[in-house]
Amino acid sequence: MSLSFHRALPKRHLMALLSASVLTVSLSGCSLFRSEPPPPPMAPDMSSDTLPEAVTVQSVDASLASIARCSPAQLQALLNAQSPEMAQLLRQSVYYFGTDASELSPDALASLNALAGVLQSAQGVSVQLAGHTDERGTHDYNLALGERRGNAVASYLQAQGASATQLDVVSFGKEKPVAEGSTEAAWQQNRRVEVAYSACDMTP
Repeated sequence: MSLSFHRALPKRHLMALLSASVLTVSLSGCSLFRSEPPPPPMAPDMSSDTLPEAVTVQSVDASLASIARCSPAQLQALLNAQSPEMAQLLRQSVYYFGTDASELSPDALASLNALAGVLQSAQGVSVQLAGHTDERGTHDYNLALGERRGNAVASYLQAQGASATQLDVVSFGKEKPVAEGSTEAAWQQNRRVEVAYSACDMTP
């Protein structure tokens, strides 16, 4: 029955059916080669594995903010009380370290000797020693390395006459780079201890 029915169809109807079939196949073929849209970006992982690092950094920042820094005028008065040579040495406030190392370089000793002299002569002066590392290594390893670097500076200052009560060591690990990038030049600038004056009372 169906065969005789198709034979009975006019030619123009057959042509219309053929055109519709070709169009349907063409559209289906296009969908086979159409690229799918990219998946939506995943939400940041807020699991407990990532939280301790952020909390640690925030707590360090809070302790840093709680330290009363000397004003520029106080720092200038401290420098003015020194000889020009001594004041120049005291202007060095950053000390650099080798990779995975916490030993002081010989270049740092003259400046640290000057700082120790100020601390020994004026108990109202105190400093913060902030240890930093480059980006390589784990969070915990770099916190410990930054602390060792700060302690190395503190131990040297104490050996030269400074009091432990005048020294505050804090480690930021790799969280506060001064140079961005994964190059040796950037890493070298980030392996450091920064000295900041937290009290500047020059009273003997």
